[in-house]
Amino acid sequence: MTVASDSFQLMIKLNREMAEAFKEAMEGKEDIPESIKMCSKEGNLATVDDITWLHSNKKSTPAFHELISGCELQLPKPIETPRNPELEARIQRLKAEQEEREYRRMIKNVESTKRARIQEDSIGFQLRQINRQLLAILQFVFSVAAGFMFGFFGVQFMTGELDFGFRLLLGVICSLIIALAEIYFLAKKLAEEDEPYVPPQPVRKLHQD
Repeated sequence: MTVASDSFQLMIKLNREMAEAFKEAMEGKEDIPESIKMCSKEGNLATVDDITWLHSNKKSTPAFHELISGCELQLPKPIETPRNPELEARIQRLKAEQEEREYRRMIKNVESTKRARIQEDSIGFQLRQINRQLLAILQFVFSVAAGFMFGFFGVQFMTGELDFGFRLLLGVICSLIIALAEIYFLAKKLAEEDEPYVPPQPVRKLHQD
């Protein structure tokens, strides 16, 4: 029997033995359906209903599994429902938006680093850096000088007249202590400025609004 390819049913491709069995079952019978007549040719397709007719109209018919032994079964194909064009367009739009968000998230750090480098290359940024460094040097010099003045003059004002050499030694000691402290904090500040800028990561929500 020939049927449409999109028919949603199990089809059995008849071999020679099955075609002969249909011929024997149709002998001497009238008003045979056209679908049964088509089953008398080898290679045609038969349905389960056709096999049931054969089993009912032929004597000494074997069991169903023995009857279809050696025949090729063609499983039914599911009917594909076309997708809604509006739904498909919406899915494509959402997919494009998701890809755009992923792309923006990936290049966010790159853009921040690029902007920081552009600022570092500007003349204004360079002048500000020079001013900061000059201020740091002047602060270092004034702090060391103030420490020396404290050790050389300040101690004498608190304790009375002291030997010049002892006053000089106190001034040098105080200035060295302050110089070491200033060098430590200056080096720490310069190290922090040399570290690359890392933009803060956005806080992810644990729940959706």
